[in-house]
Amino acid sequence: MKFIKYFLLLLVTLIVLFLIYVATFSSSYDVSRSKVIKAPVSHVFNTVNDLKTWEKWGPWHEEDTTIVVTYGDVTVGVGASDSWTSKEGPGKMETVALVPNKSIDQKISFGDYDPGDIYWNFEEVADGTKVTWGMKADNNPFIFKMFAAISGGWDNMFGPMEEKGLDNLEKVVLETIPEAPKFTTSQISSKELTEKTFIGYPHKIKIDHEEMTKLFMQDIPKAGIYAKNQGLKEGDFTPGAVYTKYDEASNETEFYIGLLLNKSIEPAEGMEIINLPAGNSVMISKFGNYGDGDYEAHMEIASYLKENNLTQKWPIWELYVNDPAKVKPEEIQTDIYYPVK
Repeated sequence: MKFIKYFLLLLVTLIVLFLIYVATFSSSYDVSRSKVIKAPVSHVFNTVNDLKTWEKWGPWHEEDTTIVVTYGDVTVGVGASDSWTSKEGPGKMETVALVPNKSIDQKISFGDYDPGDIYWNFEEVADGTKVTWGMKADNNPFIFKMFAAISGGWDNMFGPMEEKGLDNLEKVVLETIPEAPKFTTSQISSKELTEKTFIGYPHKIKIDHEEMTKLFMQDIPKAGIYAKNQGLKEGDFTPGAVYTKYDEASNETEFYIGLLLNKSIEPAEGMEIINLPAGNSVMISKFGNYGDGDYEAHMEIASYLKENNLTQKWPIWELYVNDPAKVKPEEIQTDIYYPVK
């Protein structure tokens, strides 16, 4: 009996000491973890910003299979919300502020307790996106402090969960990362053109894109070397092509590969002079590697002409306005001009 008495006394003493320790434990926390994910910042941001993705990467779903989530009317952006029930009790979360591709601020509540803060930061880095997930709160109730004390502190309580969540988030992001578009186009605009002079190597062939590519690879460098040998500098000319015929019915095309001149020079041997007349035109810019999206850009102009009852005139021309060796592939710019009546 004495043993039991002393054991109970010891147990009570330990409980009292533990409660005193918990009472002196910090009631505030701010715990965060960061991870670099090899994906565009917009994709990482958009994944976190959509609350419906959280069930795919939230670490608590693996630990508690009784969680049942109910979504609010809005699930993306400011005002997005969800709530849940589980064996651990109910909870709810709401997105209260954000800066696109920079930060997200949220409020999270468990039961009837005061809400805490969740914050996300997104930073574009050389290897992709550095994403930081943090949780913080002040004046936490005694029961929360007790759980933290048992866990060895607030950092030990929340940090491993955040690390696991970021690892899961990385998997989801990499599995759903969109394929980068091969090309993009600008809006079509109207341009009032002044008369221009073009010098180029003439070609009259059947429409064969492989053969045309070979001709461009042969003539564009040759024309550029000639211009520089004539003392022209950057801005004095723009590489391009002028089409005087492109007939898919007969499968024939006639075109010139060379230079649009802003400073007069005589054409090289084998070149011809083409005068590009002044007048109205429509123009579109295509961004991407040569050959990617060229046809689509021309079809956009064709649709625009039809929708606006415009009649195309010849010649039409393309200008290759930047050096592909000095820009990213998605920044290579081709400007396409269609003179119109």
